[in-house]
Amino acid sequence: MISIQKLSSVVATLCLGVASVQAAGHTYTLNNIASGNWTTANVRTANSYLIGHNAQHPVISSAYFEYDFTPAKGKTVTSCGVLIAGSTDYSINSYWGKPDNGNPSHIQFKVGNAGMNVAKATVAQITTGNNIANLWHYQCDANQNTDGGYDWVGDGLHKGLVFDCLNYEINGTAPKRIQAAVNAGGLEVIWCSERYDKDINGNTLAVNYIWGSTGFLASNTCIITTSN
Repeated sequence: MISIQKLSSVVATLCLGVASVQAAGHTYTLNNIASGNWTTANVRTANSYLIGHNAQHPVISSAYFEYDFTPAKGKTVTSCGVLIAGSTDYSINSYWGKPDNGNPSHIQFKVGNAGMNVAKATVAQITTGNNIANLWHYQCDANQNTDGGYDWVGDGLHKGLVFDCLNYEINGTAPKRIQAAVNAGGLEVIWCSERYDKDINGNTLAVNYIWGSTGFLASNTCIITTSN
């Protein structure tokens, strides 16, 4: 599993070296400004962040979270992730053999995370628009907007997990969307999308979702660390 550790864990792990690490860079914790969903049918729902699909929401949904990157403007980003409150309303049914993440059942949900594709939409279109043709396709399809990072979760609570958004940007396999947004400062959207929905036999699932029954929370933060 690729994830950013909680800040407390970093401190505990680095121990005596933590003072020099903190002196070399900064950590920015940014409150969520707005959140919602877009479906593959290009329909937006505000103040919700369910991702996946179920009987009530049969069309696949991806969640967006809006942040103001101005405090980190011009910095060199070394990690970026979103700390999203979990929900007891979830139904995870997808099977993936590796990794198991300490989960011997291998029933787990893959969340892919990415900055917005600025060439295909504006922040205002994503956070206030609706029925915009191909918006989900260009923003949430991994073939059009490569994930910056991902995580597997075995339940909908995933307490304390910060979902990685930067690993693939750092290793050069994804466009540097987060770094470009930090360079510019201002408003940015981060997407969280379902990335796998097959059972052990490879059949597509009728139900597979997390973060159901959720609403807007400013405490769904984006945590950015920089080297300068």
